[in-house]
Amino acid sequence: MRNVMIAGIAEPVHGRIPGLTPMALHERLALQALDDAGLELRDVDAVLTLAPRSDSYLIHAAAFAEYLGISPPTALTLEGGGAAPAIMVDMARNMIEGGSAKTILIVSADMPLSVNTRDAYIKMLADSGPVHPDIERPFGPTVPSLFGMVARAYMNEFDADDSDLGAVAIHDRAAAIRHPNSHMRSPMDFTTYGASHMIADPLRLLDCSPVSDGGAAVVVTTANRSGKGGKRPVGVIGAGFSMTHLHLSAAPSLTKHGAGLALDRALSFAKRSRGDIDVALVYDCFSIAMLINVEDLGFAAKGKAGAAFRNGEFRRDGRLPINTHGGLLSHGYPGRAAGIGNLIEAVVQLRGEAGDRQIPNAEVTMTHGMGGLFATHGVLLLEAT
Repeated sequence: MRNVMIAGIAEPVHGRIPGLTPMALHERLALQALDDAGLELRDVDAVLTLAPRSDSYLIHAAAFAEYLGISPPTALTLEGGGAAPAIMVDMARNMIEGGSAKTILIVSADMPLSVNTRDAYIKMLADSGPVHPDIERPFGPTVPSLFGMVARAYMNEFDADDSDLGAVAIHDRAAAIRHPNSHMRSPMDFTTYGASHMIADPLRLLDCSPVSDGGAAVVVTTANRSGKGGKRPVGVIGAGFSMTHLHLSAAPSLTKHGAGLALDRALSFAKRSRGDIDVALVYDCFSIAMLINVEDLGFAAKGKAGAAFRNGEFRRDGRLPINTHGGLLSHGYPGRAAGIGNLIEAVVQLRGEAGDRQIPNAEVTMTHGMGGLFATHGVLLLEAT
């Protein structure tokens, strides 16, 4: 019997969140997730966080536990970029199975839209983002321009065009319209997409994730502590990770990266196959990231993901529903917390609580996260109980 469960979740409406500090947002999400799980602060014996760019602390998790008024034996702040949600849940699984904790509170939230100015945020990304200080920075790249370079290389290699990129943006927006917590919910067609201005050729504004306030909290606990809040527990059945580089100048390829390796390792751990996955949540900070990650994960042949999106293969009624919440491109991109929304949607689908987004009989979900420019990948497999 599975002994590691996600018992509680919480997520705000993404966009601009007024009237809260980043720490207060963390607290609100934590208390809501514990309430969702039917547990209390005194039940928590480990806190895991990802340090937000909008609120700097030396040890963020310890500062957060102090803010909550608790002193758990373990308070750790992780670094993993968009792969962090999978890392934190798998770390919680290891704590439970190793006997060092029974209830782990995971909170990842950030408020770059309300707290950081545009210029300060861009400078922060340039100073601490995935740009090599000696080899790349002297040439003045931005993060969008590096993803744009990847997109151009992909187009050249596979004879793709802006209809492939646009298909991703349109797919995500159609899904986000159905989600009450999404940042971007206005309708989009290819005319709307094509009218958006160029950011880093060939990437347009609508190929890029919005800057959002948001995040989420997750409670991971033992089977006998789960279900106290009346919600259906979700089992943690596997995780896998990969790392091929940090800086794009060191990447083995511009168009093939490590997402598939992470999924292979997760499937091996869970003793499952790709055919068992009912819903896939794929990290898509830019439309080109979706195309490459979907292909590397093995859900489409190389160079063919755009056509699959255009043909509806990844819609709710397609062969494999992908990003039923709208992904980072439309559900929201809350800075350092980007990616945890994928995890929340996976849990909601497995609980059967997704409303008109619900995938019938969803039993197994795959949540993928990516750090940097295709540098690190984390995959989490969850199962309904």
